[in-house]
Amino acid sequence: MTNTSGTQKNRADIGGYRFVDHVARRAVSSLSHVIGVKNVTRPFWNRWRMSGIDDETLMRFLSGIESIDDWPYAAMELVYLAERELGTSTTHTRERRVELLRRLSYLAHMAQWGSLPMTDLKRDAYRKSRDYYIEAETLVWGENYLRVRVPFDGHEYAANLHLPEKPEDAERGLPLIVILHGMDDTKEEHLATENELCQAGFAVLGIDGPGQGESLILDEKTWPGNFHQIVPAAVDALAGPYGLDPNRVGVIGISWGGLWALKAAAADERVAAVYDLGGPVDAGRWKKLPYFLKSKYGQVLGIESPDELPDYQSVFSITDPEVLRRVRVPVRIVHGAKDPLVKVRDKQWLRETLLTMHPEQDVTLLTFADGDHCCTAHGAEIRADGAAFFSRVLGVSQPSQLTF
Repeated sequence: MTNTSGTQKNRADIGGYRFVDHVARRAVSSLSHVIGVKNVTRPFWNRWRMSGIDDETLMRFLSGIESIDDWPYAAMELVYLAERELGTSTTHTRERRVELLRRLSYLAHMAQWGSLPMTDLKRDAYRKSRDYYIEAETLVWGENYLRVRVPFDGHEYAANLHLPEKPEDAERGLPLIVILHGMDDTKEEHLATENELCQAGFAVLGIDGPGQGESLILDEKTWPGNFHQIVPAAVDALAGPYGLDPNRVGVIGISWGGLWALKAAAADERVAAVYDLGGPVDAGRWKKLPYFLKSKYGQVLGIESPDELPDYQSVFSITDPEVLRRVRVPVRIVHGAKDPLVKVRDKQWLRETLLTMHPEQDVTLLTFADGDHCCTAHGAEIRADGAAFFSRVLGVSQPSQLTF
């Protein structure tokens, strides 16, 4: 696939790769022909299940495509079928309409995820995911759901804000949880986490910072070395207008976002707790990365050659002792023992290092023996664990309830 329109370059063709990387690039497509799309995509199945895609739909979809190249087109066919289901009946209950809208948002997200180049199809699929998400959350939460924008480094970044009902006797603002997702996520993918935390009494902000989701796909904003500063920027912009407590801010970092969550805590004392889900500690040198990750990193960072890589320590590592010494807040580390990208020993090192620097610090490590990257088969357990962690270290007065 190639980028046939728009100004953003297709950064899947980044220079400076080893010969094996070019072979691997061609092999991804041919491999799916030889051993089947199901086997090639098996590591991602739990991710889609976690996003509300049922097994029957997932297996029918995977069985109907001949290679990974077919992914975005076949996924959009599922979107069109779901749109017809949504539009063919005027008798849907409110609950059923919300269910259909949320499913449409997830399906459209799955479609854009399968297209690495910035094509019109990818942009259209993302817009559908975003817009169906907005319609569903407005139906559920009414005025307690808002689409907001966060000013940062001369641009405004789109975010979703869920607000719980504020207790009448509350003397301080609402505690805020900011979700920093990973490299190939979008803010709309983490709806289940947003809703669970909001029901637990937290205001929840899901944001696409530079290099992520909406800001990359539609606005062509790439990831800077000071990405973590978007957290204090969000607190500055939103605390006053929406009644948030700027001193009770928790950050959930998912995958690459786990690294930035820790850096946010080091940079701003208002970050009072960190939940690190699958975050890298030291992502490895550029030459050792597989082709797919090089391609994605190049796209997200806005580079076309390894010569353009920003400072390694600022982008790929959280091992700087000066940074870790400034992380003096409760940290909950959750990790999968079978994570192929980040080793458990790295997270053990992180916990031990933080405790060595600050012996009284609240730093815990939860490991799932069968867990993959970000423990995608344990979504419900992780959401409950996160809500319990933040409730303990930040405090909430009264849980909010959905209207159905």
